[in-house]
Amino acid sequence: MEKEAGSRRVGEARESGSLPERLAAGLCCVRRIRGLLLCALAGILVAQWSALCAKETKPIRVVSGVVSDASENPISGAVVTLTDLQNSKKMATYTGQSGTYQFSDLQITRDYEVQATYKGVSSRVRRISTIDPRNRIVLNLRIPPPKDEE
Repeated sequence: MEKEAGSRRVGEARESGSLPERLAAGLCCVRRIRGLLLCALAGILVAQWSALCAKETKPIRVVSGVVSDASENPISGAVVTLTDLQNSKKMATYTGQSGTYQFSDLQITRDYEVQATYKGVSSRVRRISTIDPRNRIVLNLRIPPPKDEE
């Protein structure tokens, strides 16, 4: 008899609540889990979208131009130096065959100076200001003839 009573207790524990109640409880649990997963997925998507938008909307500036002599002939091999006026960091590049140069991915929130040098002679310093709203700035630099040729 004790076995019967014991098995009933186990059976009663397994059988607590009617079948529809147990199905409803299980369905409710599934719905909660599905809701939590959807919320988590939505949160991840919003975070990724925000990061993507932040990267795409970050304004950048490109500065390019041609370095030429007094006769407007392009100078190949001139050194063009760009200086960040906030931290004094300098970047430099050489002009190509057609005298062109370019600096990319510059912050629009910083002021810069650009100057070209060729065979010890420099152009005048040109300034790029945060006040200028353009993202693409063309600065053509002219290097005067050496002093002994004037």
